[in-house]
Amino acid sequence: MWKSRNSTELGTLFHALNKINATAQHSNPNYTRAMKHLLILGDQLSDQVAPLLGADPTELHILMIESLERSRVLPYHKQKLALLYSAMRHFRLRLEGQGFTVHYQRTSSFAEGVQQYLQLFPGATLHLLEPAEWGTEQALRAAVTAAGGSLAVLPNPLWLCTDADWQQYAGDKKQFRMEFFYRQMRRKTGYLMENGQPVGGQWNFDAENRKVPPTGHRFPPKLELEPDALTLETIAWVESSFPSHFGTLENFNWAVTREQALQALEHFLQHRLANFGPFEDAMQEGEEQLYHSLLSPALNLGLLTPQEVCEAALERYHASKMLGDIPLESIEGFIRQILGWREFMFRVYRNKMPEFKNENQLEQHQNLPDFYWTGQTEMRCLSSAVLQLERRGHTHHIPRLMVLGNFALLAGVSPQQVNDWFLTTFVDAFDWVVTPNVLGMSQFADMGSFTSKPYVSGGAYISRMSNHCKSCIYDPKKTTQDDACPFSSLYWHFLERHKTRFQSNVRMSLVYANWNKRSDQDLVLARAESVLEHLF
Repeated sequence: MWKSRNSTELGTLFHALNKINATAQHSNPNYTRAMKHLLILGDQLSDQVAPLLGADPTELHILMIESLERSRVLPYHKQKLALLYSAMRHFRLRLEGQGFTVHYQRTSSFAEGVQQYLQLFPGATLHLLEPAEWGTEQALRAAVTAAGGSLAVLPNPLWLCTDADWQQYAGDKKQFRMEFFYRQMRRKTGYLMENGQPVGGQWNFDAENRKVPPTGHRFPPKLELEPDALTLETIAWVESSFPSHFGTLENFNWAVTREQALQALEHFLQHRLANFGPFEDAMQEGEEQLYHSLLSPALNLGLLTPQEVCEAALERYHASKMLGDIPLESIEGFIRQILGWREFMFRVYRNKMPEFKNENQLEQHQNLPDFYWTGQTEMRCLSSAVLQLERRGHTHHIPRLMVLGNFALLAGVSPQQVNDWFLTTFVDAFDWVVTPNVLGMSQFADMGSFTSKPYVSGGAYISRMSNHCKSCIYDPKKTTQDDACPFSSLYWHFLERHKTRFQSNVRMSLVYANWNKRSDQDLVLARAESVLEHLF
C-alpha cells in the first residue's frame, strides 16, 4: 500500500518531540513534562494521519473552535452548517473517547477562541496542520501572536500531492493542465499502472463516460443515515441561529462521523462504482445521486482520506476483475476525480491566490439572477438544479458546470457573484475547491491558466445529456423563436461579444466557422438580447 510521505514525515517530527521531552525529563528531576497543543480546524477532522495518529493522549491538549463570525460571512446552506458543526462535535467526542483533552470553544470568532485558550496556557505554541484555505494561516498567526502565543504550522497529510510533487510538475510553467499532473500522480502512486504504463493502454477514458441511462433505468437505493441525538440537536441549533440562510434542513442525510463516512464509502463501492464511469456526466430529472459517490463532503472535512478512498476503490476493482463487474472506465474515472481533479484544483488554488479571487478578464458584471436563489424559472434544467440544491445542498459536477455555471457565463454574470453563490449553496464547498472550479474552469475569468477554452454550450448539450428538455417549455433546437431555449441563443451571443478573444483559439475555430456561415445572426442575437432584458 502506498504511504503518504507527508504523514510519515509529520509522525517522525512528533516522535522526535516526544523523545526530546523524555530525555529532558530523565536528565532533570525537576522537569515538568511539556504538553503539546494542537489546533484542529473544521476541515481537518482526521485521527488517521499524524499528528493524532499514534499520539499519546496524556501529552497533547487539543483546541477546536466554532466561530459564529465565520459562519455568517455568507448565508451558507443550513445543511452545510449542520454538517460542519455536527461533524466537529462528533469528532470532539471521538477524541475524548480516546483519552484526549479537548478544549472546545464556541465563540464569536477564531481570535476570541484563541485568546481564551491562551489565557489557560500562557505563551503556549499552538501546532496546526497547514490550512487548505488561503489566508487562514495568516489570520490565525496574527490572533495567536496577539494573545501572547506562537504558531507552528506542520505539513498537511490530508493530500496525496506534496509540495515537492507539485514543484516537480509545475516548475516554471505559465499554464497548467490537469491531464499531465494526473499522469505524474498516477506514476507516483502506482494507481492503475502496470510496468510503468497505464492499465488498458491509455491514461484517460473520459470519452467513454458520456452515456445516458435508458428510459426506465432503475438506480440503486440511496444510503439512509439516521441522524443521532447530537446531530438532531445541531440541526435545531442551526435552524434557530441561522433562520434566514439558504436551504432546508429537512431530510438531512450526510455522514457526520468517520463510521458513517466509511459506511457511505462501502455503499458506493457496492452499489454505484460499477456504473459510475458510463453515466458520470448524465443528468436525470428527479434523480439526485445517479451513480455518484457523494463522498466529497466527508473527504473535504477529513472524515475520509483520499488515499484510503482511492485504495478501497482499487481493491474492489481488482477483487472483481475476473468477473468484470467493474469496468476500467469506471474505476479510472473515479480515481481521476480524486487523484486528478481534486488534488489539481487544490494546488492551482494555492499557486494562484490571492490574485485569483479577483479575476474577471472577460469583464462580466451582471448581477446573479434571482432564480439562482428561488428556482423560479421556466428553464427546467436550472429550476431542477436550484430546487435540488435547496433540498440537498448538492448536485454533481455536470449540473454545476454545464447548467448553473454555463448559464451564468453566457449571461455575463460577475464571476465573483457566481463564486460566492457556489460557496453558499453547496455542502461540500470550501474556498480551495470552489474558487478554481468556478473562476477558472466554469467562468473562464482567468482566460485559461489551466483550461484551454470556455466550458460553454447551447441547449443541445443539455438535451443530449439529460431528460430535462422533455418537460421544458423551451426547445433546445431553436435559437430565434420565442420558445427557443435561452441557452442556445445566449451561446451564440456569448461567442459574438467575445469574438476578438476567442476566434483565434484553435479549439473554437470550427464553432466560429459555423457561426460565420449563418444568415440569421441578427435574429439569434435579438432573441438573446430579449432573454437578457428579462433576466436583469
